[in-house]
Amino acid sequence: MNVKPERVALFNKVVTGNIQVEIGTSPRELIYQRDRLCLYHYLSKEPARYKTPILLIYSLVNRPSVLDLQPGRSVIEHLVQAGHDVYLLDWGRPDPLDQHNDLNDYVSLFIRTAVRRVCEFAEVPQLHLLGYCMGGCLAAMYTALYPEKVKTLTLLGTPLNFRSEQLLYKWGTHPERFDSRKIVEAWGMAPAWSFDGYSLLIADKKPKVMKHLYDNLDDPEFLENYLAMDQWVNDNVSMPGACYAEFCHACFKENRLIEGRLELGGRKVDLSSIACPVQLIAGKSDHLVPPETTCVENGPFRDVSVILADSGHIGLSVSRGSLKKVWPVACQWFAKHS
Repeated sequence: MNVKPERVALFNKVVTGNIQVEIGTSPRELIYQRDRLCLYHYLSKEPARYKTPILLIYSLVNRPSVLDLQPGRSVIEHLVQAGHDVYLLDWGRPDPLDQHNDLNDYVSLFIRTAVRRVCEFAEVPQLHLLGYCMGGCLAAMYTALYPEKVKTLTLLGTPLNFRSEQLLYKWGTHPERFDSRKIVEAWGMAPAWSFDGYSLLIADKKPKVMKHLYDNLDDPEFLENYLAMDQWVNDNVSMPGACYAEFCHACFKENRLIEGRLELGGRKVDLSSIACPVQLIAGKSDHLVPPETTCVENGPFRDVSVILADSGHIGLSVSRGSLKKVWPVACQWFAKHS
């Protein structure tokens, strides 16, 4: 095998993160800020065709740029081009001053404020709420408690029933092997590195991925796509300790959300009370949020539409297959309810 030193040098630069690309480039304006939290409105050359805005709520674990990774691989770009008025709630990068923020703070204060601000900015009484992963859990909690301003709810790769044979749920629900509260006791926050364990779930695939990267270093488009995805994957952020411990214990360990036993601010979160139309989007090969956790079957919602994609968790938002097959259907659903 003839190994070229310059090729090895390029490979090393890529895998060590020494080459960066720009991600999250869709034009936007800041319409509200509270400490690290920012609320963005995405701009378009043409006026939105649909008046009801869409507010995106992302997880607290990674950065929301995965929803706007690159031109041509962007859910936000797709929604804007389809004529929708799009907004994003960016949690920012929490620090130890945020360690006491719990689930009720995120739902009843932060999301509630963002929803009100978007409705005021767009001059509408209601909006479409779209949550991704843990952001979907928060969006569902909000809709159950404060349904007045939510016209529809879309849950993208969102776990609601935290019971599965997938490895993440065996780890996360084990009574002895994992106790989120010990991390919080030691650090106050759930440090960004504490989420690196997600990569262990697919550690057996790493050699194949690295070989595929090495074999395709001469392909500029492949390399840019790889760099963008790798840059996002390795940009974990810390999570406030109170929220982390509460979410892990109440949802993963005790499965209170789907069972109607979760309480926030003294109020019970009842998903079956959600009367607005709900759109569930799940990936058939999602190892983080497998379909059985998303309530695509026998769920609590009264008016529900389901999209099962040939995709994994991240592929729901960045794969070309999802952008061609899933999001045109989702956009039509939004249009129908606008």
